[in-house]
Amino acid sequence: MGSCCQGSQAAQNQYVFPDGGVYTGELKDGIPHGVGAISFDNGSSFEGHFENGVKCGKGVYRWSDNSYYDGEFQNDAFNGYGEFYWSNGKWYKGQWVEGNMKGEGQFFSDGKTYKGEFENDKRNGKGEQIWPNRQKYIGEWKNGKMHGKGQLIEPNGRVIEGEWVKGKKK
Repeated sequence: MGSCCQGSQAAQNQYVFPDGGVYTGELKDGIPHGVGAISFDNGSSFEGHFENGVKCGKGVYRWSDNSYYDGEFQNDAFNGYGEFYWSNGKWYKGQWVEGNMKGEGQFFSDGKTYKGEFENDKRNGKGEQIWPNRQKYIGEWKNGKMHGKGQLIEPNGRVIEGEWVKGKKK
């Protein structure tokens, strides 16, 4: 882990954030620094590393609906590799930048699996999606839709190649 996670001679204590979150863990100069945990009145919680009062390094954030993120943080935001699991069964495993899915990743929702590039929390760039009926699209994506050159492979093996615009064959 980067410099944000270097050990320090920190005291174990409590700190209350302005939003009411109660932190228990290592402190440095009176603020969270090192390993600790926050619990919130709404039932959410965080366990992991802090630097100068902000989440930095490895951590797990849990929401009251049982959704959770397990991964890297920087300046209180998801940043680096992380896995997000929604309470409805959806999940994303991959790269995050400033709290957004960006870079290489894999997303599962409603029986569909997408593996490829993301930007601004959407499929953007090159990727492959497989539907529950085994239909597959390999190609370019824009704003979460098939867009650009690609091929759709139907469950019976028929291949449809060409240009796609906003999810539809051109």
